[in-house]
Amino acid sequence: MKEETVIGLVEVAPFKALAVRTGMTPDKSGTRVAWSKLTEHVPLDDERLNSVQSAFVFIPQQQWDKEVDTLWVGLKVKEFGIVPEGVETLEVSGGLCASARVYGDETSMWGVYEKMFSWLEQSPDYELDKRDGVLGMETVPLKPINALTIPYSDIKTFDFTMLYPVRKKLIK
Repeated sequence: MKEETVIGLVEVAPFKALAVRTGMTPDKSGTRVAWSKLTEHVPLDDERLNSVQSAFVFIPQQQWDKEVDTLWVGLKVKEFGIVPEGVETLEVSGGLCASARVYGDETSMWGVYEKMFSWLEQSPDYELDKRDGVLGMETVPLKPINALTIPYSDIKTFDFTMLYPVRKKLIK
């Protein structure tokens, strides 16, 4: 039985992240390369990390209007501390986010993106917050399997949660 996609609203607390910037690559390996660089400099046992349940892929939300070409792969931290070369600091403002869980094959994943953006277009109350500096997030669980260590083409089941900041629609 196919799981129905539910779009919900969740409040995300502000947080700090250490992250590595990447671009979209034709073979979709950019996030995997960034993850490898990140964990080389910030190992999963680094004392700055909050309880490490998931990694984040950050997307500047104004990119949704054109083409997504810049992403960051990051980990939530309590403090930045000494920031290694090649790693950037991100301050995630948090707030109200539209949320949806992706769990399934590539076709189902693209279907959830479609449902998310359709929901955002049709919502009478909310719109995607596309102001400069606002980052959407996709949380990637690290257990039981960390998808960021598997080539994209080998992933059979995509498992992550979309968290895209929204704001009340401006009345026109």
